Amino acid sequence: MNRKLVTVLLIVALIALLIVASVWYNNLKEEYDGAANPGISAGSTSSEAAPDFTVYDSEGNSVNLSDKFGKPIVINFWATWCGPCKVELPAFEAMYDKYGEDVEFMMVNMTNGRETEDGVKEFLSRQGHEFPVYYDKDMSAAVVYNLRTIPRSVFINADGSISNTHMGVLSEDALEAYIENLIK
Repeated sequence: MNRKLVTVLLIVALIALLIVASVWYNNLKEEYDGAANPGISAGSTSSEAAPDFTVYDSEGNSVNLSDKFGKPIVINFWATWCGPCKVELPAFEAMYDKYGEDVEFMMVNMTNGRETEDGVKEFLSRQGHEFPVYYDKDMSAAVVYNLRTIPRSVFINADGSISNTHMGVLSEDALEAYIENLIK
């Protein structure tokens, strides 16, 4: 065979292999996400009770998620080292300014050694964010909500049941639509 034909056949085989691997990975990921914890997997809609967790406020006081039941709740799991998280923080700030009276916002920072509370507070101050931040120092919230990637947002009805979850960056319009759904 001539070299050009071999090269073309190798490129076609490589492309086919990449397509098959991509489809296989996506199917495996969906299956794993759904099997791990169907009530809180990314992108799900559920009416299951929201699993409780304990995080810490900026003064070091422990706060349980269940303490917030009675109002709709928006939880966002994030970190300052997460680029996509930083992209969506202005949308959360805008929605906190608009709906903060009617909805509890819990911006849960993954403070597990990779970053510090002081570093997070400095970041928030520089950015001008005023939404309430809670620190998941022992990763209990991350474990309960089966986090493998961030950002992840969880929308909880006033009765403590999960309305929706969303994995990945939320635009301001999408975030507002989730919130409107919670308060209707």
